[in-house]
Amino acid sequence: MDEKLNFSFFNNIFKLEITFLIDLVAVAGFFTYTGSFRNIGYILPLLISGSLASMASGVFNNIYDTDIDAKMPRVSNRRQVVSANRGKMIALLIILFTSSMIVGFRFLNYLSVVFIILGFISYAFLYTVVLKRRTDLNIVFGGIAGSFPALAGSAAINGTITPAAIFIAILVFVWTPTHFWSLAIKYKDDYKEANIPMLPAVKGISVTRSYILLNSVFLAIITIFPFVYPKIGLNLIYGIASIPLALWILIPSYYYFRKKGEAREYRKLFSYTNGYLTLALILIIISSFSITF
Repeated sequence: MDEKLNFSFFNNIFKLEITFLIDLVAVAGFFTYTGSFRNIGYILPLLISGSLASMASGVFNNIYDTDIDAKMPRVSNRRQVVSANRGKMIALLIILFTSSMIVGFRFLNYLSVVFIILGFISYAFLYTVVLKRRTDLNIVFGGIAGSFPALAGSAAINGTITPAAIFIAILVFVWTPTHFWSLAIKYKDDYKEANIPMLPAVKGISVTRSYILLNSVFLAIITIFPFVYPKIGLNLIYGIASIPLALWILIPSYYYFRKKGEAREYRKLFSYTNGYLTLALILIIISSFSITF
């Protein structure tokens, strides 16, 4: 491989930033289970199995999308590496997924492994193969891939799915369109050139702005739901923090909707969405501590 072996290279091949968020979602789901601290040893195989499956789905995505990646400048280097080493990439995909299953079935509850498998399938096949090239709602339905880690984390010990883990799964699902459409606006010309029906490439920036704002309003409502419905199981630490957290995503979405700025400015909103989810998951983990002891 001619590509320099640095973080950017590995991030492009394995989608490490996505894997990090997937791991954080799984950890948040894990700590919503009452006995998680007494069974803290399960968290390591959970992270190993989940990370390997996530990276495997990223490698699959790279292999499958080499034809369209060739038309998108921001990923053309990745495409060259994958195309030149296709056999090695397929072998890597098999090794990653097989290793994930070995760790999962050896150390985790079987239901947790099923959710890890569903996460892999939903990203690799539902999103990459079925939805991505066929509908401008691809990222809406494909976003379910990010929800399964929360359920896998909750189920890791004995197969228990907590209400808080279900809330996390819904939160990530609703967060995904705001997150990805913000980035897709910046790269709408790439998607148009590759004939990929991402919303900004099909319906334009103006319509996408409206969709982002509408989805962000829905996300803000979901964010504060545990505050008004305590049976979800998150305490006041999250409940009180959920209000400024909801504003964190709502205010920038409204600002860029009103500003009608250039496409590259939406990269800033993309950064806000990353910060929002990271903070939300950390708050959920902290809020769960009083439950798990």
